[in-house]
Amino acid sequence: MTVERSKAKAKGRYDWGLLSVVSILLSLGVVMVFSASYPRGMEGFGDPYYFVFRQVVWLVIGVAALIVTARIPYTLWDRWSIPIMGVALLSLLAVIIIGAERFGATRTYYNGSIQPSEPAKIAIIVYVSAWLTSKGRRIRDARAGLLPFGVLMGIVAVLIVLQPEISTAVLIVATAAIMLFVAGADMKQLALVGVIATGTFLMVIQYSSYAGDRIQRYLDSMGNPLASDEWQVSQGVQALMRGGFFGTGLGNGQAQQTGYLPVSWSDNIYGVIGEELGLLGALFVILLFALLAWRGLRIALRSPDNFGMLLATGITTILILQALLNTAVIVAAAPPTGVTLPFVSYGGSSLVASLAGIGILLSISRFSVESTARAPQLGRYSYERVDLRRGDGRSRVSRTGRRSAARAGSYQSTTPRHPSVGDGRVRGSSNRSKGGGSP
Repeated sequence: MTVERSKAKAKGRYDWGLLSVVSILLSLGVVMVFSASYPRGMEGFGDPYYFVFRQVVWLVIGVAALIVTARIPYTLWDRWSIPIMGVALLSLLAVIIIGAERFGATRTYYNGSIQPSEPAKIAIIVYVSAWLTSKGRRIRDARAGLLPFGVLMGIVAVLIVLQPEISTAVLIVATAAIMLFVAGADMKQLALVGVIATGTFLMVIQYSSYAGDRIQRYLDSMGNPLASDEWQVSQGVQALMRGGFFGTGLGNGQAQQTGYLPVSWSDNIYGVIGEELGLLGALFVILLFALLAWRGLRIALRSPDNFGMLLATGITTILILQALLNTAVIVAAAPPTGVTLPFVSYGGSSLVASLAGIGILLSISRFSVESTARAPQLGRYSYERVDLRRGDGRSRVSRTGRRSAARAGSYQSTTPRHPSVGDGRVRGSSNRSKGGGSP
């Protein structure tokens, strides 16, 4: 084998399965945004391509963000986590002070063009991943784990709720809690976090007329969503009913017509999919997100270190939770939230942030390992397997399957280094491990 072929084989490969799923969702999104928005584009702007053109522009920016983040060695996000978190907190604070008011909320810059809470999702996941990794076994100590975690999430949640954007705050806190669980937090502490978070959420709902009115209207109509006073709920269900099994066909639905489903090209695009593509189309979208969850969690399980495992878990979790919440609104299983459907709904900040997150997943996938026998011992960056019963203060990934250095006869370096994208291998060992990572 030549030197060139050897080097090529040593390089890890991106998870092309994940990229294929995301590409299908993006293509579907462009088609459905046009189908859902062209009447509004003609009526409000005299251009049927008004919304889809802007979606394509943001898509190009998002793909560029994906390429950049995919090529950045994912371990660098650990080093940059503190300044990234600082910028995210400042942007969330600034939008409350100088942000543009839109639909009764102050959550965007430049008249609705940029929503800082979207990139903040990824920034917070990066910081929480680095923070949990640095704690190690101390995560079960309430003073080192639960208390600072609660303060951090409290600050983030307050900044987002003040906009107000309660649904995004819930998504971020829920994702961080799942990451805390995976990192090995004590179950009693997690239960306490759940109780406090639920109580805080109920208090916010009680004192927020913005959220309280929506939830009350939704609760009043749970028995018969078709008669709901919440127009978005009743029209979403009606759109699904009109679609039937095979749908009415692209461009033939009523949901996108003015006066039917509000912002059908954004928050409620799943209703347009259900009407025009029918039950088959709606289930196909669910299948795509299930595949995305599988590929994302597969990357997390095969990550060569705890930071990569937590980072992949967090990104995958928040994308799937967001998709579930968006679809739940359309089927009247949740009150209206304003959460978009990742990769499908119209929206610049959400699309770019989601694609940047996928780029980070692809970066992690380049270093994925096929088995524990190929994993190096990298101190805090060590490959482990998931064990939901973990109770010894370590992350819920078992070390029992890891091949010891004595058995492997390798990885003898006493100064382990981070993986490097340069050659797709883990540096700092006597016998270098190749980065498999095939999809």
